[in-house]
This record gives sequence, structure tokens and C-alpha cells, in this order.
Amino acid sequence: MASAEWTPWRPLRLAEAIPASMLAEQLDGGQSFRWTESPDGSWVGVFGRTLAALRVSAQGLEWRGPKQAAHTEAALLAYLDAAGTQARLVESLPWRSDPVLRAAREAYPGLRILRQDPHEALIGFLCSSNKRILQIRVMVAALATKLGEPLGEGFHALPTWAAIASADDATLRACSLGYRAAYLRGTAKLLLARPRWAEEFAALPTAALLEELQTLPGVGPKVAACVALFGFGRLESFPVDTWVVQALADAYGLHGWKPAQLEQFGKAHFGEAAGLAQQYLFSAARHGKLVRAEVRPPAKTPRPRRKR
Repeated sequence: MASAEWTPWRPLRLAEAIPASMLAEQLDGGQSFRWTESPDGSWVGVFGRTLAALRVSAQGLEWRGPKQAAHTEAALLAYLDAAGTQARLVESLPWRSDPVLRAAREAYPGLRILRQDPHEALIGFLCSSNKRILQIRVMVAALATKLGEPLGEGFHALPTWAAIASADDATLRACSLGYRAAYLRGTAKLLLARPRWAEEFAALPTAALLEELQTLPGVGPKVAACVALFGFGRLESFPVDTWVVQALADAYGLHGWKPAQLEQFGKAHFGEAAGLAQQYLFSAARHGKLVRAEVRPPAKTPRPRRKR
């Protein structure tokens, strides 16, 4: 993109700063799959219909966007929790008595949950099954390029459910989706019949939201928990993937526990901000920074709640 099409770099004021060392983990650490690092160290990404670039300079976090876009800064402030709500919630986490969480928090200062659109989160995590972050980014980028609305300068929004539902097999195969293509198409067809699905889902209590998400093709407990956390801002949601299984087994002594039991442990141990704790542990485990000072596990293994 020609530099003349962008605004100048401008400061982005957040209640809790994102350090330079944290920007990559924040934008490309398994929450969102639409940010790419530029040769100059800045990051360019699309979230919703917003195209923006971010960098950390000597003056702090800065942003720029297309000159014709009037709401880029406001969108970034919402996306990055500029008000610091999550920073205050971190204080409710048991990091004072939990050395594992304390070390993970210290390793990733300023980490927060990105406030994504539910549509974006659902597409991203439908692509995530048995895939690494880089592979998910490739699939999501291909879907946007082939089926999404152009935003200018080669960037595209993610496709609508109508575009996904009507896409032919060859187009979906070209996105490297594999068996996930059926999940995306099936979900698209269901949600086309519910044009206000995101608002309907958002009105549900978290337990009901997780159940409703799991009625969609390809959405199991982990994907549902991810969409609830990253797409609907349910910070009490505690997704359990292979990294979290490893973290809870190695650091908390929960060897042999099933994902549903680990999810219940996470919610009980970490409380209303369990999703934030999960992100700290996920990042620490993925980068080999997990402290292995064992925390005594509960005396009894919690059982998953039965669905009504």
C-alpha cells in the first residue's frame, strides 16, 4: 500500500500500555488471525471492516489507517480495551497466591483479550481444528481474499455467511480448509436463516451461549469457549486446547484430567477473569516460559455440569 494512502502515525492512548515486546503476542498469539508483521516491525491487520497498522515507538503505541476511514482510531480503542477494564479484572485473579499465574503475568505484561466481532471469531476458530496459528492465518486470509468484500489496497473483509454458503467446492478447496469447509458451509447455511444471530447469542447467559454455539457444525466445547471469550467478551470462559492441557498438567499437577474437568477447574480456580488467566498460561506454555512450581490440585476432580 502506498504510504500516501495512510494517515501519519498517531499515538493510541490506552489505560494499560502494550510494551514493544508484547505487540507480536498480542496480535498474533492465537486470538486473532488477521495481523501480519511488516518489514519495519509494524503490524498491519483487518478486524471487522477496519484496516489499521500498529507499532510501538519511543513515544509508545501508535496507529495509522487509510485516510478515507474516519473511525479507525475509535475501532482500535474498543478492540484493545483502551479503558483498561481487563487490567482491573486482572487484580481479581489469584496471582498473589498462585506462583504459576504470577510468573505468566509477569512474562506478558499488558496482555489483554482482543474484542473481536463474533462473526470474525467464529470463522477463525472454525478453521482452527488441528491447525497451528500460521496455518489458520493462511486459511482465513484465503477466505477473505476469495470471498470477502474488498477494503482497498489488496485487503478484504471476511466473507459473509451468504458468500460462504454459496461458494463452490473448488473455491473452498483453494482456501486449504480440508474437512473444515463442511463446517463453515454448514454453519453459514444455519446462520443465514438467523440474520440477528449475533445479537440473539449475545443476549444469552454464558452457559446457554456455550450450548447454543455447540449446535453449529464443527463447534465443540473448545471452539465454543474460544468464540465466547474472543467474540462475545465472556471473560469467564476458559478454553482448553493442547497448550492449556499441558500447562495445567505440568504446573498444577492435573495429569490425566479430561478437557471438561480442566475447564471446570479453570473457572473455579481463576473466577470471573478465567479467560484472561487462560491467555497468560497459553502464551507462557507456547513459548516455554511456564513456571513448573506445582500448585496443589483440588482434593476431588470436578465433574462437568450436566446440560439441562
